[in-house]
Amino acid sequence: MKCIKYCVALLGLLMGTSSCDSFFDKPTNVQDLDYVFGNGSTTLSWLAHGYSLIPSPLMMTLTSSVDYAPDWWEFSSPYELISDEADINDNRDCYKAYRITRGDWSVSGSGFGEKWIPLYRVIRHLYVFLDNVHVVPQQTDINTQEKVDKLKLQARFLIAYYHVLLFEQFGPIPIVKSAVDPGASEESFLVSRNSVDEVVNWLDEELLTLANQLPTSYEDAWGAAPTQASALAVRARLLLYAASPLFNSPDNYSGLKEFANLANKDGKKLFPQSYDPEKWKRAADAAKLLIDTQGGRYDLVGATAEGSPNSFEDAYAYYRQVFNDPFNKEALFSRSPAIYDDFSEYLQVATPLQYMARLTGSNGGAVLGVTQKLVDTYYMDNGTEATADNPYYVEEGFTTDPEKITVNRVVSAPSEQQQDVYKIDRVYNMYQNREARFYASVFFNGRKWESQLVTNEKGEVDPVDFSSRSDVPTSGGRTSFYPKTGYTPYKFIDAEDTKPTHKQKRPILYRWAEVYLNYAEALNQYDPGNPDILRYLNKVRNRAGLPNYEEVFPERSSQAEIHKAIMRERNIEFAWEGLRYFDTRRYLVAETEDNGPFYGMDPSALTEADFYKRTKFVDRVFKKQFYLYPIPQEEINKNANLVQNPYWR
Repeated sequence: MKCIKYCVALLGLLMGTSSCDSFFDKPTNVQDLDYVFGNGSTTLSWLAHGYSLIPSPLMMTLTSSVDYAPDWWEFSSPYELISDEADINDNRDCYKAYRITRGDWSVSGSGFGEKWIPLYRVIRHLYVFLDNVHVVPQQTDINTQEKVDKLKLQARFLIAYYHVLLFEQFGPIPIVKSAVDPGASEESFLVSRNSVDEVVNWLDEELLTLANQLPTSYEDAWGAAPTQASALAVRARLLLYAASPLFNSPDNYSGLKEFANLANKDGKKLFPQSYDPEKWKRAADAAKLLIDTQGGRYDLVGATAEGSPNSFEDAYAYYRQVFNDPFNKEALFSRSPAIYDDFSEYLQVATPLQYMARLTGSNGGAVLGVTQKLVDTYYMDNGTEATADNPYYVEEGFTTDPEKITVNRVVSAPSEQQQDVYKIDRVYNMYQNREARFYASVFFNGRKWESQLVTNEKGEVDPVDFSSRSDVPTSGGRTSFYPKTGYTPYKFIDAEDTKPTHKQKRPILYRWAEVYLNYAEALNQYDPGNPDILRYLNKVRNRAGLPNYEEVFPERSSQAEIHKAIMRERNIEFAWEGLRYFDTRRYLVAETEDNGPFYGMDPSALTEADFYKRTKFVDRVFKKQFYLYPIPQEEINKNANLVQNPYWR
């Protein structure tokens, strides 16, 4: 931590723009830029700071109120814990996701993950880089124009990418196309918001231009430097979101009048006033361009021949490999682990208490919980749904034959004898015969953590018990460190992972599976019935070991039913990766999906039978204004031309 603070402090000294809070504050303390950009090392450090705010889906708990880490919140990712797939068992200020899902949110305290100030600040930082970096013959890192131009492309990509993040969170935003002269008048900082279409069109053009100029790869595979595929992936997601109801005439979809009527002080409307189906074609074309130009260089890990699903065991292994092999061919753009050890923080808050001390060296954590809603979303291993009308799904009772327990088929250990240590003797039937991604993502009651470090004195591993039974000394009810849902996430975790000596991870922000599903979704909206829709949906299902959709659900062939299947596939495939938050909001269904009672198992139960009862753990609150973040009120107060987002007061 001392090293982290030192590096952050050093980068702070190199930030030559100002001591102000955001881009739209007038600079007051310009550093010696001649010194910074006359040296290769300090020039690269300046650019490195531009990378530091790339968000990490593994940093989902910290905020600015954490006393010992005031800067980490700026690259945290809030979206997992304020979606319907996750919860956190703590109401302390440092876990503001708890407050947001309860509706405790205002323009003066948006708190968790608000990016307006830090991202506009780093955008200015990057424009200063573009204006000042130059060839210095004596400095190896910047001694040719070719090297300088490559660095400039990276800075331009980051500027575009951070605009995309701002657009996702706030909607129509001010576009910043250049640095602001410190000597400019105060009025020049009083900018207005650009419209949705202006933002999207500018970013579309810039990202496409960058895709034609960025390299296909880098010698330093660990870095987060963008490639052609990175730019095309960011563009494809942007255009998909822009075609969705939230940004494509929301008034026509759900009567959100304030969105349709949002205007600058001069009367300029910021949201589209009519639905444009061509935006779906634009999104489909963007995804297909990425597939056509980058296919071969990138692919699904464990891709199969069309219509040939992986075996259950292979599907489990391949899906885990996506997150535990830092050099896999599915990752299009990732956050570099060199910036901060994000995974140690995730492991700390995901590990069940009874394994905590041995794995993380701590007695606290295990506050992350998977909702019952997400558990129910996963398919059975034959591709059918886990519903009461499916005879293959049995919710109650136990399977007690270890040879028939599904999770035992994917226990990983070097030898068969070691595998037996992690196999379980009984399992609640709700967790039987589920698809491979369920076992790779969810840690449920009665399962064993696969690590040699959690064995007891007899060399055995105790199954996890999240209940409050008195005969379980480390059960959840005896501490605040337990998942209120009765489940913890298992995604991203490998059997060899401990804190701090875990496998190196590269948190993936864009991956190939998303490109396929983006294409299928947009095409289904624009050209329903096109054979490519099911073709690319099935590619993702087959990798996961599931049969083709039309083989399992031949009667579900309407556009609406296919759309539902695609969105469910996104929910499962990208669980805990931050996409679900945007999917419910861009389709304007969050008032249903993210509202009302949420359920899990019952960790307060004193008996096993009571634990396995579906139990409400919270009533969540979602209001219309939550579809977009509020612009911080302090920014509104400073800028008379800036208007607040709809329904925020």
